[in-house]
Parts: sequence; C-alpha cells; structure tokens
Amino acid sequence: MKILKTLGLVVLGLLAIIIVLGLIAPNQIVTSSTTTINADPATVYQVVSELPTWERWSPWQRRDATIKTEYSETKAGAGAYYTWTSENSGAGQLTITDAWGPDSLHTLIEFDGQGNTNSNWYFKSVDKGTEVTWTFDSKFPFPFNAMLLFQDFAGMINKDYEEGLAFLKEEVESILPAGPDLTIMEVDFPATYYLVKRATISMKDVEQHFQETMPAIGMAFSQNNIEMTGTPSGLFYTWDQEKQTSDLAIGIPATKGATIDGLTAIEIPAGRALQINYVGPYAGTGAAHEALEAYMVANSLKFKAPAIERYMGDPGPDTETDPNKWMTQIVYLLED
Repeated sequence: MKILKTLGLVVLGLLAIIIVLGLIAPNQIVTSSTTTINADPATVYQVVSELPTWERWSPWQRRDATIKTEYSETKAGAGAYYTWTSENSGAGQLTITDAWGPDSLHTLIEFDGQGNTNSNWYFKSVDKGTEVTWTFDSKFPFPFNAMLLFQDFAGMINKDYEEGLAFLKEEVESILPAGPDLTIMEVDFPATYYLVKRATISMKDVEQHFQETMPAIGMAFSQNNIEMTGTPSGLFYTWDQEKQTSDLAIGIPATKGATIDGLTAIEIPAGRALQINYVGPYAGTGAAHEALEAYMVANSLKFKAPAIERYMGDPGPDTETDPNKWMTQIVYLLED
C-alpha cells in the first residue's frame, strides 16, 4: 500500500508539473518559409491550387511511400480537398478553404485525432519571378502545449516547408511553359451592344460570380431567341484594391435594340484600343493587364472604362479542357 501511495504521489506530482508547464508554455505556433520561383504568380498559383500536383512536390508524400490519397470531385480551387491515410503519417484531410488566384490560397489541414492547422500560401510578383510564402498556424490545447517547451516544433515545420518549397520550385520551373505572349496591338474596337448583368462584387467572389452568372445569361439568350453577335465578355469598370471590390458587368454581345428581362443593355462606341490575345489559364490574365497599364504610361495614353475581357474559347473544333490553351482577348479602350 505504501508503494501505491508513493506511486500516486509521483503521478500527482508529474501532473502538477505538466499543468504548471502548460500554463507558462506558448499555446500556438505561427511560422512561415519563403522562396523565389522563376515563374509568374499565376503559374505558381495554378500548380499549388491543383491538388494532384502535391503528390510530386509535397515533402511528406515524397518521403512516405505508404501515403494513399483520395480526391474530391473538384480537384482545384476553393472547396477542393484530398484525404490521406498512411502507415507512417497517420490520416487526415487537406481542404482549400479560400482561393484568391493568383495572390493567395488558404488551406485547412485536419489530422485525425490530433487537431487542425491553418496553412496558407501567398504569391507576390518580384523582379525575377514570384516570391512564395508558405505559412503554418496551429494551436496546441492545454496542457499538451507543455511539449512546446521541450521540442522545436517550429524548426521541424520550417525544415519540411523549406524542403517542400524547393521541390515546388523544381516542379514549376521544369514542367510548366514559360510566361504567355504579351504582345500589345493597337486596334480599332467596333461599336458593340451588350446585354449584361452588372454588380459590385468582392474580389474573392469574382470567379464564383462568373461561374454562376455567365451560364444563366447564355440560357436567357437561348430562351428568348436572341442571337449572340460576339463572344461572352467581362466588362470591368473598377478594380478597387483598397476596398477589395470590383464594379463589373458580365454579358454577351447582341443585335442593337435587343432586350431580355433582368439584363441591362450597355453600348460601347467604336474607338481606338489596345489588345492582348492572352493564351493560358484565366488566373494569369493579371500579367496582361499589368503589361497594358505599363504600355499606356510609357506612351502617354489614357484609359477609358471599362476594360474588356472577351473569352474566345478553344482554338480547335472541340471543347478545350486544357487551361493552357484558353484564349482571352483583353481590350483597353483609349480616350480620344
């Protein structure tokens, strides 16, 4: 009985020590790693946002052959996820919670029985490519946070992240094509009559807004027997970085005078314009907009809203599923 009593006191003592250490130990790890990749932000973002690519550059998947993954039906962008099981790395799920291409991407990692981690990505255009920052933010519940006093978790995470960024750099620079052709043409823009839906949208919701609105407009044209006289387009009146909003119209050209309930008629007069025929994933069109803005400054030209994006579709007879072959004509109208 005396031995049991002694053991009990030892256990209580250890518990007391753990509780005290838990009270003084940090309960959160926030750290990040950064590298520079010789590619534009849209290209890097595309690779990270397509979850199946992680099998090629994730440090954990490259070192653990027992990892098995299963993907959601949507494999890229917000809402996409994969689950994993492993003999050595446990099990869990990684979900893309937010995707603001090509600037940032947020993920939630859920470890079965071990809590959750926020792990986010940020892509910044720099002189020689893209500065990529990979962050880690996780809380440790009391009193298990006492372990943080004895183990360098941040150091271990940074080592893995630095290894992963090196693999990602290798992946992007070796298999993806060079940046798009940003040749700028001076053109005569023809007078165009659009039927559109116009709204001010949060920048993070623009992609979803297009996905929901454009098919509905196409259906309205069909139901009302209105002929499309041009390609589906986006008309961008403002792009407010401070407020993170955009005043934009989504629509389709039609014969002048045509009307559809619920859609607004907008007529763009003929005039001079600058144009880039951008070929590649839509997330990369930012580089074309930047090139047009720089050209106007260099040539003392003045922009006249809206900026127009014409979604030309695939170059072949069949529907093109490869985003690297999509064409977007980007048009900047010029003041006389």
